[in-house]
Amino acid sequence: MRCYRNNAKTLVLASVTWIGIMGARPLLSQITWSPRLNLASQADIPAALQTPQPSVPNGVIYTNGTVTRIVKSCQDFFDSQSAGFYPQNNLQARLATSLVFQCYVLRDLQVARPAIAGSAYHWSQNTLVQLPPMLVVGSKEVQNAAEKAEQSGVGWKKYNPDIKITSIKNDQLDAEDNDNCYSITIVARGDFNGDGIEDFAAVGTSKGKQSTWESSQYFVFSQGANGKLIRLTSDKIPFLINAQIPN
Repeated sequence: MRCYRNNAKTLVLASVTWIGIMGARPLLSQITWSPRLNLASQADIPAALQTPQPSVPNGVIYTNGTVTRIVKSCQDFFDSQSAGFYPQNNLQARLATSLVFQCYVLRDLQVARPAIAGSAYHWSQNTLVQLPPMLVVGSKEVQNAAEKAEQSGVGWKKYNPDIKITSIKNDQLDAEDNDNCYSITIVARGDFNGDGIEDFAAVGTSKGKQSTWESSQYFVFSQGANGKLIRLTSDKIPFLINAQIPN
């Protein structure tokens, strides 16, 4: 089975412009986000979190193994995760991809600031070398091995030599290896952890070539001095930025 492209429209990031007086303070960059978030301004985020997502008009069925509930809004999404619920089956997991795309970045955009240093990152043919191992499929042992590789500074391409880029279009990168297809989309740019440096938020999806299996994850990355992309988010749901994780 060949990988298939995401049919979403080309992403052109919307932006909030921050105006400063030249010479009085550092020139601030812009906070930008995908128009697919249907967000006019950061002030609209609380309402957006409560609004049913049009991408899942009938909602997504979540279960805790005993009872089910219908998830339609980002607030439903977060409440269900906190209560130990998860998509009922592979079909519902695919539907939940749109919630992963929308909800985590809305959560983090609430505290995002304009960056005063760094530059906007864009996908390139070198990206798989710069990214840490991610969207790794396999047992707990496989997941632990990927985590150790990331901690050692091993890039995704070195960890998985079979992976290759199949397409780069604006803010979406598509890749594949022998077993899976991957799609990673930048959904917002700005300073997400308060250090003044430009970061970017992305949603990654992996799909099995020979199955209906699909999984989506959320990431926030910062650019390291050596060109590496440093993951700021935890690798488990709810993908909190490190600065937000309780001690």
